[in-house]
Amino acid sequence: MLLFCGRRLLLRIEGRSMQPTLEPGDRVLVRRLGRKTAPCLGSVVVTWHPQRSKLRLIKRLNRLDSRGFWLLGDNPSENTDSRQLGAVPTNLLIGEVVGRLPRGESEQSR
Repeated sequence: MLLFCGRRLLLRIEGRSMQPTLEPGDRVLVRRLGRKTAPCLGSVVVTWHPQRSKLRLIKRLNRLDSRGFWLLGDNPSENTDSRQLGAVPTNLLIGEVVGRLPRGESEQSR
């Protein structure tokens, strides 16, 4: 994972929880969101893991209620998400994925 220009993060996808939308090794651009800005339902967001403070989660926002964000992965068989974790507190939100960087030819052949 790389830090990128303060308001944006460039992160590399690890794991298969967001397949087929995102593949392991994909790089995504994440726009940081302020505390007063909520992402749209259905958007892909990045949060801190509610039980492992140094781990980030990337999931799709399924629902927002008084307890927090309900986040689901796109690949239910390869996932740890709100089905196991429950609601993720809103203060753990890092940002929203705004784009995926194209893979170079050498990365596609791996």
